[in-house]
Amino acid sequence: MRTIDRDFEAPKRIFSTRQIGKILELKPKVDCECPNHLASIVSSLCAFEEYSKNCEDRNEADAKIHSMLYRETANARGVMEDALKKLCDFEQIALD
Repeated sequence: MRTIDRDFEAPKRIFSTRQIGKILELKPKVDCECPNHLASIVSSLCAFEEYSKNCEDRNEADAKIHSMLYRETANARGVMEDALKKLCDFEQIALD
């Protein structure tokens, strides 16, 4: 019953699950855990994005709200991944 917004294309993932895990395991040299916190946020957004995309709908209204949650979460994940990428570049964090 999912109402799919066929015009919506989720932002492409910047980081793989492995790369996010690597950032989460970083031990900072100074008292700054921004990369870890951002990686945690991105990981949570990825999980909820996938969950909301596949969540069961009771009716059309449910389908619409889940579709909105998916779109907004995907967009938020894209913004936060971009911020994490900029931070990794700034901090010279190698992920490959």
